Amino acid sequence: MTSKKTAMVSASALRRHEPEELITFRVSVLSQLLSRVVEGSVSQELGLSSRQWRVLVMLNRLGPSTSGQVAAATRLDHSQVSRASYELVDKGLIAMDSDQADRRRQRLTVTEAGTQVLRQGIVGSQSRQDRLRASLDDADYAVLGRALTALSAEAQKMLAELKEPPGAHD
Repeated sequence: MTSKKTAMVSASALRRHEPEELITFRVSVLSQLLSRVVEGSVSQELGLSSRQWRVLVMLNRLGPSTSGQVAAATRLDHSQVSRASYELVDKGLIAMDSDQADRRRQRLTVTEAGTQVLRQGIVGSQSRQDRLRASLDDADYAVLGRALTALSAEAQKMLAELKEPPGAHD
C-alpha cells in the first residue's frame, strides 16, 4: 500500500496565510451570518428553526414530495430533513403519509396550518431579501448572481471529485 505524500507550504508562507481572503472562508462567514439572521427571525416570529423553515418553504414550492426530494432541493442532509419533517408534523404544519407508489417512502405535504405560517413567514423573508438587495446596485446584484452560479457549479465538481474512489483517473 503506497501513500501519497502531502504537499506542505513553507513556514514563511504559513505566516503570510490570510484565511479571510479565501473565497471559502468569506462565503462560509457570510453563510453563518445569514443563517443566524434567519434563525433569529423565524425563531422569534414563527417558533421554528431555520432548518424547519427551509423544509417548509421548499415543500411548499415543490408540492407533495418525499423527504429525499426535499433534501435534494434544500441541500440539507436527508437526516436533517427527516428530523425537521417529524418536528413539523408534531407542530401540525405538514402531514406525512405513505407514498402510494412505494409504501416505504413517506410523502410530505403542507397543511392548512403550515400555509398560514408560510403566509406570515414570507413577509419576514421578503423583508430580509429587500434589505440585502438594497445594499447592492443592479450591476453588483447581477454580478453576485453570476458569481454564485459559477462558484456553486465549481463546488459541485469539487464535491464530486472528493467522492471519487482513489485512483479513479489513473
